[in-house]
Amino acid sequence: MDREPALPSLSRRQLLALLAGGLGFGASVAAANAFTPVASPSPNKLRWLATADSGSGDRKQQAVADQMAAVQRRQPVDLVILAGDNIYNDGDISKVEATFQRPYSALLQAGVPFHAVLGNHDIRTANGDPQVAYRPFGMAGRWYNLRRGPVEFFMLDTNMNANWGQQLPWLRSSLAASKAPWKVVVGHHPIYSAGFYGNDPVAQGRLGPLFKKYGVQLYINGHEHDYERTKMIDGTTYLTLGIGGASLRPILANGNTAACASVHGFVELEASPTTIKINAWDRQGKSIDQTVLVAKG
Repeated sequence: MDREPALPSLSRRQLLALLAGGLGFGASVAAANAFTPVASPSPNKLRWLATADSGSGDRKQQAVADQMAAVQRRQPVDLVILAGDNIYNDGDISKVEATFQRPYSALLQAGVPFHAVLGNHDIRTANGDPQVAYRPFGMAGRWYNLRRGPVEFFMLDTNMNANWGQQLPWLRSSLAASKAPWKVVVGHHPIYSAGFYGNDPVAQGRLGPLFKKYGVQLYINGHEHDYERTKMIDGTTYLTLGIGGASLRPILANGNTAACASVHGFVELEASPTTIKINAWDRQGKSIDQTVLVAKG
């Protein structure tokens, strides 16, 4: 694993905890160097928004949602991805009005479809089954794929009780069969991270070889309550978006970090057959990161 050297007497988590208690948030840190497909308005273009750890139901989530709606009004988007922890604190679907319907009312009224995965908080009530059944979350199961324009999304259940015995063969065969120019995998838990939880060697071993073999260019996750974009690792960029409303945590950039920030916000993405433009915004509408992924020839 790539980690920053630890201080002599403090673990990474202890150091991050101290930062959480003593530092304010807001400054961006840049490192040095089978869901039934729905036709996109254009087969060669897709615009979408993504965030995670959003379901707080408070003013922070509302501020992020308001900025997402502002992007939609400026230039319409085709869908929204929610990378888990959709309803705090225990995934109770009875809270869906406060944590989903009300904050995202402008997007929902505009007819923008949402597609979610389950986070660790979501499975605390009935193992997340009510959320899977809730149609506005756009989930065709605990895992599913979705082809829109030049992008195919592979939506995973990465929770500790996930059925990898079935899910992993499905992912392998689905990735192998995909003809999409862009393969984007979405799960709640990070694989590479410079945040509180850090890198996950088990997930790296389970998913990394599949990503490399089948050309997954982007992995989107939450769980870490920060924004992170890694440098490309074996052809994959890892994007952490646990900034949709939950309380933030500090982050310490490491050797894999391309950009990071501890701010609430979301990401706007636009794909063509050859590029994905990534624009990350905070809850005040200020840019926190921009980059372009280019498909290999």
